[in-house]
Formats: sequence, C-alpha cells, structure tokens
Amino acid sequence: MASKKTKVVDGYTAIRAAQEAARHGRGDPLRPDPETSKPKSTSDPRAGSRIGRSVMPTKREVICPECDATSSIVGKVDLWVCTHCRHRMKLQDLKIPEGDWQDEVEVGGTVTILPGAKLKGGKITANDIILQGSMEGVEIRACHKLTILAGAKPDWVRLKMMDLELGPGVNITPGKPIEARHLLLHGKFSGNAVLKGMLTIHADGDFSGQLKAAGLQVEEGGGFRAQLDVKPENAPPPPKPKARAPAKPNPKLRPPPPKNQNPPRPKSK
Repeated sequence: MASKKTKVVDGYTAIRAAQEAARHGRGDPLRPDPETSKPKSTSDPRAGSRIGRSVMPTKREVICPECDATSSIVGKVDLWVCTHCRHRMKLQDLKIPEGDWQDEVEVGGTVTILPGAKLKGGKITANDIILQGSMEGVEIRACHKLTILAGAKPDWVRLKMMDLELGPGVNITPGKPIEARHLLLHGKFSGNAVLKGMLTIHADGDFSGQLKAAGLQVEEGGGFRAQLDVKPENAPPPPKPKARAPAKPNPKLRPPPPKNQNPPRPKSK
C-alpha cells in the first residue's frame, strides 16, 4: 500500500501566507476576527431606562383624630400608630356606594361618598373626605381636607374639617360661618368664612360675603366681593409642645431603704 505524502510548511511560508491573506482582506487565518468573536449580549438595552422610571414610594401626611398630631408616612402602611398618643387606625381608602348608609368608620386614608349615597346616620372620620352624596344625619370629620363636588348636599352643622375645597360647578350658601384653616374655591361660595390660613380663589371660583383670614390669593378670572379682614395677625400662634406627664414610679423597683450609718453600740455589761 502506497504511503501518503504529507506536506511540510516551514515558518517562512506561514508568514508569507498570513501577509497574503491580510492583503486580500481575509485577516489572519490563525487569529479570529475580533468583531465576530465577541458574543452578542442578550440583555435588554432598555433595562436601565426602566430603572430610571421606577416609582418611588409616595409620601403623605396623616393627622391623628385624637391629638391632631401630624405624621409623615412613606410607602404602603396598613396599620398606623400615632407616635404621640399611640392611637391606632387603618390606613386605607373607602368608597360609600349609592343607596342608604349608616355606620361608623375611622380610617387614615380617603373616604369617597359617591353620587346617590344617602348617609342616614353614624360617623365618618378620615384623613380626607370627598363628598358627592347627601348627608341626612351623619357626622363627618375630615382631619385634613374636605372636598365638596357638584351634586353634594352637605349638612354644615355636622361637618368638621381642617381645609375645605369646593369643586367646579358647586354653588353653596352655608347657613353658618365656615371655620377652617384654608379655603380653596373652584366653585361659588356665598357667606361668612373665618380662616386661620389663606383663601385661594381659582380662575373658576367666586367668593362673596365676609372674610376674616390671614392671607388671600385670587387668580386671574376669579370673582371676589367681600368685607375684608385679612392680616397675618389672624393666624393662630404656633402650638406649644405638650409637656409629657412624669412617669409613675414602679413599686416593684423601689430602692432599698438606706442603711443606718451609725449603728447602735452594744450595751456594756
């Protein structure tokens, strides 16, 4: 059987072959092409943009219905405990649907009273309240802000709030002076208002009556006809911090009685 011939290539021939290949644009046959040798990345190039648009936890203010202390809440919290008086309540939002309703509710979120809801009785206490239905015996307290929208029928005798906002299309004439911190108008208000803070009349708002407040702001287009008493002195002084009651002594932790430093001498016989 005839033996196979093998071709021997010396170093000089290999170098000449590499130079010839490079001259014709085929690159070095003994080295891989750096562009084709890199593996393609399978990562999403938009991943960084998604991280940049991530939603941060919302921050909100919660006012305690027991001691009126304000706390800042970040993120989702189900059960809130006041740091001042240790009062507990749920931080959730509720909606009262159409129909008769009578119950007692206390939450640290927002209670929305939908159109057609008739509040026959009970009590609603919440951080924010949006009124679109009618009040027929219920007591409402908005620790922060009460918003009245078009179609609502409020009972001003049973309403308590810190801030009051009237939505577009609202036309209200309360039968008593309104006492609040801030009053924001997108609708019409006719009556007397006693404010510890500012009256803000937006472009679609209108105020007529008597006003006593610490500040006034009227946007272009807003209506204002009133007897004024606006000055910074109408704002209340800042509240003084409440002094904490001294801690009661624990009878179990009473200190031992002091030792007699001069013990009686033994009697001589």
